[in-house]
Amino acid sequence: MKKIITVLLSIMFLISCTESHFKHNPNSKNSVTEIQKIINRVPRENIWYLKAGGKGDGKSAENPIGSTKILANKSQIGDTIVLISSEDIFDGGIKLKEGQRLFGLSKSGNKPIITNSNITQNLGCGILLSNNNHVKNIKIEKTVASGIFGLNSTKIRIDNVEVNNANQSHLTIDIKQAEYSTIPSPLPHGGMVFINSKDNSQIEINGSDVFDASGIGVVSLASNNAQVSLNLNHVKVKGGSKIGFFDVGIAAMVQDESAKLNLNVSDSEVQGRLSRSGRNVMIVASSGANANAQIKGFLSGSTGQDGIVAAVMQSPSVIDVTIKDSLIEGAGQMNIEGTLVNLDPIDSQDPDIGRVSFNIENSIVRNAGAVSGFEEVAANIWLGASQFISDKPPTKGQYSLVLNNSRIEGAGRSGLEFGDLDFFNKGFTDESDYKAVLRNNAILNNGTELMINAPNVNIDASNNCWNHADGLIENEIKTHYPDKRTQVNTSEPILCDDVSVKDYKYD
Repeated sequence: MKKIITVLLSIMFLISCTESHFKHNPNSKNSVTEIQKIINRVPRENIWYLKAGGKGDGKSAENPIGSTKILANKSQIGDTIVLISSEDIFDGGIKLKEGQRLFGLSKSGNKPIITNSNITQNLGCGILLSNNNHVKNIKIEKTVASGIFGLNSTKIRIDNVEVNNANQSHLTIDIKQAEYSTIPSPLPHGGMVFINSKDNSQIEINGSDVFDASGIGVVSLASNNAQVSLNLNHVKVKGGSKIGFFDVGIAAMVQDESAKLNLNVSDSEVQGRLSRSGRNVMIVASSGANANAQIKGFLSGSTGQDGIVAAVMQSPSVIDVTIKDSLIEGAGQMNIEGTLVNLDPIDSQDPDIGRVSFNIENSIVRNAGAVSGFEEVAANIWLGASQFISDKPPTKGQYSLVLNNSRIEGAGRSGLEFGDLDFFNKGFTDESDYKAVLRNNAILNNGTELMINAPNVNIDASNNCWNHADGLIENEIKTHYPDKRTQVNTSEPILCDDVSVKDYKYD
């Protein structure tokens, strides 16, 4: 009994501690004083001042440049550009050269605003990146195309930037580097877009917001030999509208055998992609690529389809996802999904080594099926094959789930589900290997606590609390392979009566 009480107290403490992660608490609001100190360290000849309507030579705050074209002609590699706040909006976008920094000087607490209403100027984007750029304390509004766009840009840092209503014209990216052959529509412009097909890149986004971007809020696409790291800290992505296949908050996409993409998200929030294709976080790997995601202190809120989805489009690609101290709730269909898509593998000699894995700790995953029409197919955590090509059997591969000290509750159909029921109903057999280890979790009040739709499923679910003190009862697990029930171990249940989790609060 003492051991049980200790475990329960640990669950209560660890989960309730996640509450603080969902407060949007950027590093600082980048005051005029802070930015002025940076400017004071820069030689005068390397500083250019900008302001909407400016008529000066740009060499002082009193004589700013007002034209993006004049800035392009005068500024040099490595210069610092200072955009001064005004009642007017700086139109036409800004194209940064290598090593340049763009800082905004606020006035009365208001950041300077950039827009771009002209598709022929800077691609219709608010800021075009080069290499080794730093953007700070800027607001970008109602751009024709992306708010921020980087093509093969390396070493990018974005601090305290707001992007609102980007991609007003619902444009897609008409360049070869943005083609992603395993996605059924071109990549759209969006809030912040980074495409790398050549050099390695590290992208840092801190204390920033992306609201109501059409297509995608934030996306990084890596291909060929590119090794890319996309890091988001204290970032909010909310709302937006669908373009083709894409209605996504954060997207990390990687293709080709030598490419790799690392996604790191901390103390951040995504919600409000509300079309039937809406996804808060989408991680996609194709053509033998490798993707890794570390997600901590994260809120995934309301969305039309999936909260966090990891999709291997072609074996032998691999996606590994770690989720800690997070709240994943209110997805229309799946709160967390891992899938192998039935496209032809790129390696016919070894086609079955594609993998999707999730390691989830100290988190709450709840209320999948919150959108009308998905209630009967909604799972809090679902691993299984997806049918991209009709009448083709499911891809064989590997699925892994490690779930510790977490709460899984309130899904319309299933708390945890393994295998695709539609494939089973069509007479296909999913030969993939599924392995799950569940420890010290509360798995409660789902339509079905466990659902098994594939034969090769092995679930070690000892030491969890279910709806009843004596553990998981017969009608709370559904399997289409009764002879395989011995592969599910739900022994040594822990008591649930004293398990309480504080409600999450976020602004």
